Amino acid sequence: MDKIKLDKSPGTKPAYQQIMSFFENQIQSGRMKPGEKLPAERDLAEALHTARGTVKKAYEELVRRRLIEAASGRGSFVAPERTASPSEGRKDKALRLIDALIDDLIRLKFSVQDIRIFFDLRLLGREEELQETNVAFVDCNPEALAIFERQFLIIPRVNMSKYLIDDIAGDPAGAERLESFDLVLTTTTHFQEVLDRFPGLKPKLVQAAVAPTRSSIISLARLTPSQKIGIVCESRRFLEIILDHLKAFDIPAASVAPLFWSELDRLDEFIRGLDAVIVPAGYSLQKNRDHLAAIQDFTGRGGTIIPFDYQIERGSLLGIEERLRTLIEDGPRGL
Repeated sequence: MDKIKLDKSPGTKPAYQQIMSFFENQIQSGRMKPGEKLPAERDLAEALHTARGTVKKAYEELVRRRLIEAASGRGSFVAPERTASPSEGRKDKALRLIDALIDDLIRLKFSVQDIRIFFDLRLLGREEELQETNVAFVDCNPEALAIFERQFLIIPRVNMSKYLIDDIAGDPAGAERLESFDLVLTTTTHFQEVLDRFPGLKPKLVQAAVAPTRSSIISLARLTPSQKIGIVCESRRFLEIILDHLKAFDIPAASVAPLFWSELDRLDEFIRGLDAVIVPAGYSLQKNRDHLAAIQDFTGRGGTIIPFDYQIERGSLLGIEERLRTLIEDGPRGL
């Protein structure tokens, strides 16, 4: 971590904002890692010759922005990498950007009413530009849906919804729900199943070839049958997918311990004797602050956390992006 200094010259940002900006930069640049402890409020206040309340206010704002976590009696720590569902991550990012913009406008002495007017005028003038294409993604497990959605966050003006194939196929109104979308995506594995269940979707149903990322396969290939391996996941279907990949590296399913998301409260006990834990990309092992010490102990003794990630293969992704581009240029319902 770099050394922090306060600029107390006239016209500079308030001290708490300087402290907040410093740690935000340290965390986002990677100079402070997840789980790293921040200086105690009292110690930092003394070092900076400022009030403890100033430091406390900065830390509270960092907690609100989910950059750090405060553990009662133990201090404040850099939060784990953001692993909420991608839709939540997208919302959080938007809120952080809005907060930063509002902070700047407040420093420029604009009133709340002025800021509302600015936002309304800008949105009013860009309604057509901001119109989104609505896309549904259908797959057999929530982990894969979350991974695929994350890939679409970089595509502008696309609003994506996720559906488990069993849920939508068993819904009497399933066809009507999917018909409301401009495009319906599913994997090559489930394309025919979705088409058979909803033949009316054929004009807007697109299949995507998907595969584990190269880094995920390399990480699995480094595991050995002698290691104690755990899998933390949300669904049994995703567990079966990972077990199939491990089988290719001569790791039998009987030697792998599963832990489902609903059981995450017993994570500390689960990882205690393991050498490696596989977790879906975008998910965090830390359900609450109490898990942080166990995770740090696990990695400190050489334990490995392996994010298992999928990606849409490049050819399929280019085809989907072209289809989306046509929809956006022609307007919704341009199929």
